Order: sequence, then C-alpha cells, then structure tokens
Amino acid sequence: MSSSESEDEIMELELSAETMGALMEYYMEQAEREQKLREIEEGDVPDSFEENWNMSQFWYSEETARSLAEECIRTAGNNGSIACVSAPTLYRTLMKMEHSCSVKVLEFDTRFSVYKDDFIFYDFKDPLGVPRKLHEHFDVIVADPPYLSDDCFTKTAITVKFLMKPDATIIVCTGSVMEELAERLLGVKKCQSEIKHENSLSNPFVCFANYNLDDHWKS
Repeated sequence: MSSSESEDEIMELELSAETMGALMEYYMEQAEREQKLREIEEGDVPDSFEENWNMSQFWYSEETARSLAEECIRTAGNNGSIACVSAPTLYRTLMKMEHSCSVKVLEFDTRFSVYKDDFIFYDFKDPLGVPRKLHEHFDVIVADPPYLSDDCFTKTAITVKFLMKPDATIIVCTGSVMEELAERLLGVKKCQSEIKHENSLSNPFVCFANYNLDDHWKS
C-alpha cells in the first residue's frame, strides 16, 4: 500500500469519526428537546437551558433578567403584549412572574419550542420571516441581537419595526459599540443601565431604549 493510500484511509476514518460525532450530538439534542416537551406536557416547565456558545448564547444574570422583566410589565400595562426577540432568558423570567401580559419568544434555538404557542422560530437572516399576524402587534419589544455586527443589528431592527405598534416601547440589549447604529436605525439611546450576564463577557453590554429607561430601572 502506498503512503498516499494510507493517508486517504486515515482521512476517511477521521471524517467518519467526525460525522459520527456530529450525528450523536444531533441525537442528544433531539432527545433533550423531546424530554423537555414531555416535561412541559406533564406541567413541569424547565427552569433553564444550557447556553449554546455556538449560537452566541449568553444568559442574563438573575438581577438583569428580573429588572428587564419588571420594566416590560410596567411599560406594557394591563393585558399588554411583549416580544422577546432573541432574549429567551427574559421570556423565562417573565413566565415566572405574575402579570396579565401576553408574551412571545422569537428565537432561533428550537429547544425553546417546548413553550408551544409562545415560541416563534426566528432567524435574523430572514428578518421578515415571522407570522404576518404579528405586524404592529406588540406594545413592548426587547431585542438582543445574537452577534455584534452591523448586519445582525440591521436585520434585527427590521424585525423590530415590523413587530412594533406605532407607540411601542423598544429596549435593545447589546454591546455599547452598536450605539451609533442603534440610534440611527431604531431611534434608541444608550442608557446607564448595565446588562449583566451569568458568564462575564469581554464586551460591555448596555440597554438602549426609545424612552428614559433609567428613570425606572431597578438595579
């Protein structure tokens, strides 16, 4: 056997191992989703999901999630509607609290489909790929673009504009480096309120809002 043939066989084995690993990971994730769905159907709503860093997932700290949730409820008012765009931590916190608001989570990670009618699959690369019935539907929108890039923010902004009522409250949680783009596209201004995560991130994260959020933020 020539050396080139040996190298080809080794490469095939490595590819097979990599393929098998990816397949096993897929089955594990599928099994987790099915388990979570069974828990939901039995009335046992899961308290948390592991962060998936490949999806740029970084959960809010309990303090931040609570402050955001309280502000959403206050601003939405009785029977208001709240959209959590790429912000599943906020959605989970809102669902633990007592209020009369309707809440939807727009999220790419299909693990959150266990929340059934509250879950709407959302890919920022297809910013208008959301149900038509949600056009100008929400009183409050909190968006947390998954990536610190102009492209991701711009497409998320398109979604926000589609979802928001004309007088809606907008809160955006993202890196402070997005300040100029945030103000230009959504008319939101940087707040003093800081967004904290369970795991420390190198980039400083803040809130942007289209009203004076700092007057109400409970830190």
